[in-house]
Amino acid sequence: MLVLNNDQIQKKIHRLAFQIYESFLEEKELVIAGINGNGYELAKILCRELQAISPINCILVEIQIDKQQPSAAGTHLKQGDAILRDKPVLIVDDVLNTGKTMVYAVSAFIREGSSLIRTAVLADRNHKNFPIAADFVGISMATTLQEHLNFSIGKKGYSLELQ
Repeated sequence: MLVLNNDQIQKKIHRLAFQIYESFLEEKELVIAGINGNGYELAKILCRELQAISPINCILVEIQIDKQQPSAAGTHLKQGDAILRDKPVLIVDDVLNTGKTMVYAVSAFIREGSSLIRTAVLADRNHKNFPIAADFVGISMATTLQEHLNFSIGKKGYSLELQ
């Protein structure tokens, strides 16, 4: 079932960009770190939106993590770690499910000495097993444990579907 179509998602992303800008208004630089896969793709889109509406310099980083077994392979940042110390970070993912992946992503930036960490997701499922919440949310949906939200980027644009 289609939850959000391309136009609706673009409006959500635009609104998220303004909310993020307001939150980081005093910052000259912002590390935008996307969780591999669609989280990183969404981070790239948010970075472009932010740079279009603000003077903030975005530093794009990819968080490489095994979403099924995040503790097995660890969390790796695809960018030089030196740039992260004492910088504000926005961690981006497409869908916040149980919160486990986000916890591992946040912990990687705590280890690196980031000065401030915030999180953004396009969709929050509201079924978390870990005590984490997104600071910026495009849409929040109460789903059953058997249902899944799937964010897709295709030739026809973006879509968010409930499966």
